[in-house]
Parts: sequence; C-alpha cells; structure tokens
Amino acid sequence: MSEKRIYIIGMAGSGKTTIGKMLAEKLGYKFLDMNTEIEKEALMFYDEIVGHYGFQTISNAETNLLKKFTDEKLVIACNDAVVLNRDNKKLLNGFVFYLDVDNKVLEKRLENEYPKIAYESMSVEEIAQSRFLKYRDFSTHIINNNQNNIEHVVNEMIEILQLK
Repeated sequence: MSEKRIYIIGMAGSGKTTIGKMLAEKLGYKFLDMNTEIEKEALMFYDEIVGHYGFQTISNAETNLLKKFTDEKLVIACNDAVVLNRDNKKLLNGFVFYLDVDNKVLEKRLENEYPKIAYESMSVEEIAQSRFLKYRDFSTHIINNNQNNIEHVVNEMIEILQLK
C-alpha cells in the first residue's frame, strides 16, 4: 500500500469520524476530524461559527487546513460540505472514500445527534440530492455504510488500500 493520505467524505451521520478513527488505528495512521480542527482554531463550536460568521467561514477554514497537512500517514474525516468548494478536490491528494448512506438511514442517525444548523433550513434529502454528484466526483472509492457495520466498512477500505 502506498502511503498516501486517506480522506473520508459524506453526509453528516454517514460515519466519517467513527470509521476514520478505527481505520487510522488499524493502519497506524494519525486521525484528524476537520470539524474538530476547525472548532479548535476558532475556539468556538461549529454551529457558533456558522451562526456568527456563516458557512463560508467553515469552508475557508477547511480549505486552509487542507493546504497545511504535510503528514502522509493521515486519515482525515472531512466536513460534510467539503465538496461545495470545487478547489478542495485538488487538495484531497490521496485516497478519497465516499461513505454513501441512504437518506432514511441518515435521518435516523441524525435524530440522536446534536442538531446541525445546516439541517434547519433544508432536509437531509435536499442536502443529499444537492451534493450526491459532487461526492461521487470527489471520491476515488465509494463505500456503502447503510448497515452501520463499522468493522466491515473499515476492512473493505483496507482491502481497497492494499490493492493499490
């Protein structure tokens, strides 16, 4: 397996952080969650940043962080809106796994999470529909995560990585 960065993209609730942590641990890589990194830099929670400064601030912060990474042995759980900035595609220089999850499954998973500000004005279905082709375009591999079987998804990713 070549030692490229691994990026995980997908909708909120698709499992990016949970799967990313396990994948990084199994590979001996470092793990970064973009939302956490953005919050650390801003000293504010995600929804506070959006509420005070707007979504563009999140997008700009993510792009700036993507430019800073130098470590190759890195698994990065991207913000769910990373695909909205076309320039980010060339910054995702490595394996890009898109976690594809049905809208009904996402809605169920998001019921138990802290509500995200983006979902106050649009439904999961509307957001997913507007981003679906962008996720596919950005990705090098598409993985289905409807079953919520983290171990299976991580093993599938490792199998793909070993073939490269």
